[in-house]
Parts: sequence; structure tokens; C-alpha cells
Amino acid sequence: MFKKAPFLLFALLLSATLSAQTAPKYGHMNLGNLLELLPDTKKANDELKVFADKLGAKDDSLGRALQAAAELLQKEYDAGVLTPLQAQTRQAELQKQQEALQKFEQEANQMVTAKREELLKPILTKVDEAIKAVAKEGGYSMIFDTSTGAMLFATETEDVTALVTKKLGL
Repeated sequence: MFKKAPFLLFALLLSATLSAQTAPKYGHMNLGNLLELLPDTKKANDELKVFADKLGAKDDSLGRALQAAAELLQKEYDAGVLTPLQAQTRQAELQKQQEALQKFEQEANQMVTAKREELLKPILTKVDEAIKAVAKEGGYSMIFDTSTGAMLFATETEDVTALVTKKLGL
């Protein structure tokens, strides 16, 4: 009976070693903090600020022009210089000017968003490639972003949606 004990002990140790080697390995990082450390991100943010400031200056200029036109209309109307028809026509022009300003503001917001995506895309691609390389080199099954809870990397897995829907009777 004691002759089997070393064999059982060896088998038990081998089993524990194999199961430890096949256990999934998970990692985490704070992607937001990493991005802040990158010089490319600072450069992109500076470029985006310049771009947004130019659009903001144009927006301010359009707003001041609208305000000046509205004040002039009010002043001329109060002074009795304008007929009711002239005042109505000028008011309609102001309305169009205000709508153009609102349209510009919406377009400017879209342009800033598009510019941000354009500037960040190569940075995020570079970071994504580095994360995948670290995952492969380190044998990680998944890497999570602690700043958002998002999964940054996952090994190829099997989609079990059909099995779960079947289990739920759907």
C-alpha cells in the first residue's frame, strides 16, 4: 500500500500543476491614465484645442454680428425710422441669421468630434496593438480597462448565445 503513495502524490502534484497552467490569466490597466502619459495624446489635444478655438472665434464673431444687427434694428424701430413692414423684413433677416448661427454651432460640434476621432485613431490603434502584444506575450486571456470596465482584449472564444437562448426556452 505504501508503494502506491509516492505515485499518488506524484499524480496529484502533476494534476495541480497542469490545472494551474491552464487556468485563464486576466490583466487590467487604466487606459485613461495611459493615454494621458503619451506625448502623442498631448500633441493631439493641443491640435484639437487650436482647431476648436478657431471655430469658437468664428462662432463668437457670428454671434456678435447678430447681436449688433438686433440692437440696430431695435434702435431704428424705437426711433421710428422703420416702417412696420421694414421692421418685419429686418426681423425675418435676423431670424435667418440666428438659424445660420445655430446651424454653424451644430456643424462646428460635429467637426470637433470628427477631428478628435481623426487625431485619436492612430494613437488608439498603437495602444491596441501594444495591448494585444502584451496579452500574447504574457499569456493573458483578457485585459480589462479599470477606468471604464470595458474589455480591451479577449482571446478568441465560442459564442454561447444560442446555448443560453435555448436554455431560456427562446
